[in-house]
Amino acid sequence: MTTIQINLPDELAVKVRSFSNNAEKFIIDLLSSKLNELDKSELLIEEYKLAAIENKQIKKDFAVVDLENWGDDY
Repeated sequence: MTTIQINLPDELAVKVRSFSNNAEKFIIDLLSSKLNELDKSELLIEEYKLAAIENKQIKKDFAVVDLENWGDDY
């Protein structure tokens, strides 16, 4: 485990202590949760980019039979 020293503003330190007696564990749990959330957001962004590419390919593949000239605004 690595030690990182941080200085919390007094107001934030009071809030942390009001939620938990173990401030270190509380902060570690919050950081882990936030990092997981960020990882999921990045994954979703990548998946949406891939889906957009796939949608363009599907539109291109079916352009010959597209009698209603559908765009990407469906």
